[in-house]
Amino acid sequence: MEKFATENNRRVTASTGFATLTPACTVDIDNININYTENILSDEHLTVVLIHGFGASLETWSDIYPLLCPFYSVIRMDLKGSGFSSKPKDSQYSPSDQALLLLKFLKELRQTNVVLVGHSLGGGVALLTYFESLLLTQGISVKGLILIDSAGYSQSLPFFVSTVQNPVTRFVSHLMSPEQRVRFVLNKIIKLKRRVTPDRVRRYSYFLDKPGSRYALYQTAKQIVPRNVSELSSKFSTISVPTLILWGADDPVISVEYGHRFNQDIPNSRLVVLADTGHIPQEERPSETFSAMNQFLKTLR
Repeated sequence: MEKFATENNRRVTASTGFATLTPACTVDIDNININYTENILSDEHLTVVLIHGFGASLETWSDIYPLLCPFYSVIRMDLKGSGFSSKPKDSQYSPSDQALLLLKFLKELRQTNVVLVGHSLGGGVALLTYFESLLLTQGISVKGLILIDSAGYSQSLPFFVSTVQNPVTRFVSHLMSPEQRVRFVLNKIIKLKRRVTPDRVRRYSYFLDKPGSRYALYQTAKQIVPRNVSELSSKFSTISVPTLILWGADDPVISVEYGHRFNQDIPNSRLVVLADTGHIPQEERPSETFSAMNQFLKTLR
């Protein structure tokens, strides 16, 4: 399969100096095209699956994907409604919908032993995928979880989600350019301001005004809180697979207190807190994030 697939969907143009984003691999799941990149090693029995958060795409993993690829089979994908994946005008954008779609996606790619890595909303999707996988008599086996500044507990909605939910603030926000909106949000949630580079801003802004993006983002925001969120969090104590909990100490979106709560509730878990780090450790401190992930993944082999 592809080696360092990022090279196939990012190239720098001389005219702008920016990386041009293009679709990579695509698979049809229930008439929904899912865009993804993969790096499959022939002698690796585990596949690391990277799941992005709200308003993001598989590009959020661009800093650590090349670090993981020499050692692990890795798949990163755009969730339904994000990146280059389909954005149908339906109402199935909840975390549960994404989890069921992810299981079908993994089955289609014949990935039976996986480690789910979820950031923010993607962490919630990873948790739901794990619980759904337990209901399968055969197919997908989740061998481990990595939760990065993860959703999972009942809390106040982040400002960038509530802004999309509210029609007035949503209208006002669209008076700004996609680049202005992204730069504003990243400066709020990233601790290391030097990481808010023009290319990083473009990773997010590139997709905001693509056909169907506004609808998909609104539906995702509208359905972002699972109806059974309290029931879901009560099940965390039943998680039986090794779990790494990775958090930014200065996360203003999902407080590090929730990282400690995950650590208390999940029996076989380890918490790593990165100092001077905000909500997106994999982009703010990719080396440290990779190091923590690598140490954990080695124990699962």
